[in-house]
Formats: sequence, structure tokens, C-alpha cells
Amino acid sequence: MMIARRNPEVEMAPMKDETVLFNPDNNKFCVLNMTAALLWEELENPKTTEQLVDAVQNNFSDVDAVTVGEDIDKVLNSLIEVQCVLIE
Repeated sequence: MMIARRNPEVEMAPMKDETVLFNPDNNKFCVLNMTAALLWEELENPKTTEQLVDAVQNNFSDVDAVTVGEDIDKVLNSLIEVQCVLIE
């Protein structure tokens, strides 16, 4: 089971309707939409994908678990690629 957590070195700044992450280790920026920002907030403590799916479904109505799970995987893979999220 994959457990995701924030990279503690990453800095976060809110910007209008988005959130910007900056990883000083590799000078990479990442702009998060509202859903991805929710995932970032949820990752304040390490979480499994299933826990993240539950969090998204609790915050957004009319979303099914399969679609949410696929979207979360995409977001996590992007954040892992720029080393903003780490996997345990």
C-alpha cells in the first residue's frame, strides 16, 4: 500500500484561486488547482490513496470513487515527479 506525504522542504503560497508549491532542492514550481490544493492540505499527515479519495468525496459532491482515484493518481504522480510529494 502506497503512503504519500509532503516533502518537508517544499514551500507553499496561496495565489488567488490556486496554490503554488516551490521545491528549493530542484528549483521546481507546481501550480495546484482547488482539488490538488485539497490533496496537499490532506497530506499534512501521511495518507494512503484511499484516504485521499475519501477526503475528496467528502469535499466535492457527485464524484465517484473510481474517477477520483484515477485523478488522485495523476496528481500524485505529477507531484512525485517534481519531488513535492514523497512515497513511503
